[in-house]
Amino acid sequence: MTKLDYLKEKINIVNDKLKGAYVNKINELSSLDYLFTFSRHSLSLFISLVSQNPFFEVTNEINNKSTLQSIFIQTLRNKLLNSCFIEASLTNEDSIVDFKFIKTTDTYDKIEYHLLFELFKGNTNLILLNKDKIELAFRYHSLETNHPLILNTIYLPPKKIHFLKEIDINQELNKEKEYISNINSKYLKEKYDFLISKLKRKRKSLVNKEISLENDIAKASENLKYKDYGDYFLTIMHEIKKRQSSFTYGGKEIPLKEGYSKSDNLMYLYKIYKKAKNTIALTSTFLKETKDDISYIDNILSLKDIYNEIDYEELLKELSENQIIKIKNLNISKTNKNNKNKEIKAINPYFVTYNNHKIAYGKNNVQNNELTFKRANKNDIYLHIANTHGSHVVIFLNDDDRQNNDVDDKTLNFALNLVLYLSKKNDGTIYVAKIKDVKKGQTPGLANLIKYESYFIKANIDLKEIESLVKNEKRLLD
Repeated sequence: MTKLDYLKEKINIVNDKLKGAYVNKINELSSLDYLFTFSRHSLSLFISLVSQNPFFEVTNEINNKSTLQSIFIQTLRNKLLNSCFIEASLTNEDSIVDFKFIKTTDTYDKIEYHLLFELFKGNTNLILLNKDKIELAFRYHSLETNHPLILNTIYLPPKKIHFLKEIDINQELNKEKEYISNINSKYLKEKYDFLISKLKRKRKSLVNKEISLENDIAKASENLKYKDYGDYFLTIMHEIKKRQSSFTYGGKEIPLKEGYSKSDNLMYLYKIYKKAKNTIALTSTFLKETKDDISYIDNILSLKDIYNEIDYEELLKELSENQIIKIKNLNISKTNKNNKNKEIKAINPYFVTYNNHKIAYGKNNVQNNELTFKRANKNDIYLHIANTHGSHVVIFLNDDDRQNNDVDDKTLNFALNLVLYLSKKNDGTIYVAKIKDVKKGQTPGLANLIKYESYFIKANIDLKEIESLVKNEKRLLD
């Protein structure tokens, strides 16, 4: 089957399912992906302008409340919302699909619109015509190009290339299905790219700060020797001559302050030592805070691929409160801001079910705190990656576990692998403890372990198995 034959089959499906339906919504799922939702059977027309694999599909699998607002999509909405879909057809027997709409105005005039989808690999385009005149184009082309597209001019199809390549239908369908299944991730990636970029820049800044603080500590550590110099100077003060500029200690010449008395020079040596000691103490505190911030950001970056929109909104609030980065005009969507149930849901941790066990985890400090210190029971099992920020993971014991006073090896092994997966690691040391031995730290999500076991483990469960479970994760409700 050629590509044109394939397009004709898909056009027949569009006409069969959507002909006569009205456009209810038009959403921009990414800078290259658009979703037209119709009144009939909650069906949608998905159009992707991705250059290497442009395609369209009638689907009811995409449930996305996108808030992306480009000028292109706003104009498209103004023109096509509430219009009636008449039919789809192939233009010029080429890879150009014409979606025809009729829009009835407030004065009952009827406007004929044609949404042309040019499915040319490497040069896809979406063009809106009022009859045959260009009213909007995703990409405009100047007169110097082979295919000019200029506002308010007559649309002329590009020169047809006679090249009918056979395609593997199953391969095409699989690519399209996989792309649609990942569209929400793409949408979130584009919408919150500003946040991820900010975090990466902040991390780079913190790493530079970490290096600077370590250098300061190293320099100050060298000056701790001045205590020994002072102690030695005290024993030889009677031998020091007036206006002597230095003394020898351990084969090294130690300079003295010119014009200082012996006692002033002694105080000078001890002052350098005390300053070094204070510098190390203060800088070590800053260094620990800096390392914690780096680890915290690393944890966010490692989990971003499994974040949904509620997770991102909760993360924005958390980052704004702890001031890791500056976030101007924090804009939580109105649906979440005005709905208390949504607010409550945002703190609910997630869980997957494995081997008849609920295994729960948090994606941020608020959810970690909620899971470990409010939802888990004292004998449930707590897991955490060692020596760094990461998700709290909790195995909720079932009846068999309580009778045996332990969790089975299969479930524990899966939970250990889940910790590695959430930490984006192939191996590592993981702390395992009873919840009763985990105490709340000074800040949300921080935990102190009184008693625990350490497991060093290499990932030994198929990654796809874990990804599949996480993809179908559920909220741990009250």
